[in-house]
Amino acid sequence: MPAQPDNSLTLDRFELEGANVFCARLIGVNRVKDSLVNAQKLAERCVREERDAIVLDYSQCALEHTLEQFGKVAEVFCSHMPHKIRIAYVYGQANMMHALYMTKLLHKAGFAARAFNNWDDAEAFARAAGPA
Repeated sequence: MPAQPDNSLTLDRFELEGANVFCARLIGVNRVKDSLVNAQKLAERCVREERDAIVLDYSQCALEHTLEQFGKVAEVFCSHMPHKIRIAYVYGQANMMHALYMTKLLHKAGFAARAFNNWDDAEAFARAAGPA
């Protein structure tokens, strides 16, 4: 994978084969203002496409968010995501606390959400049927 310039963000979007799961892999530096806009767009997409689950892979991403700021992103999800959707986060060592905080807030709002340190477990969670 090519190296990212210091301040860039690459967003890879794709679907899991054989599942109604949307995936986004963030590579590079993610800023608060971008997260708030992208969270709204993602929620709108999930509603429009009637997604069953999403996987957000932050394992190669550096966040410029405080936990409080990341909580504002969670507020967007809680307000606009359909509650039936399963949300899986893949975190890297540098953003583990953000992922855990996000999933805690989503759980509190009634979402099936979990944070994982690897892709395979996150994919299995997203593909699972029924409540978490």
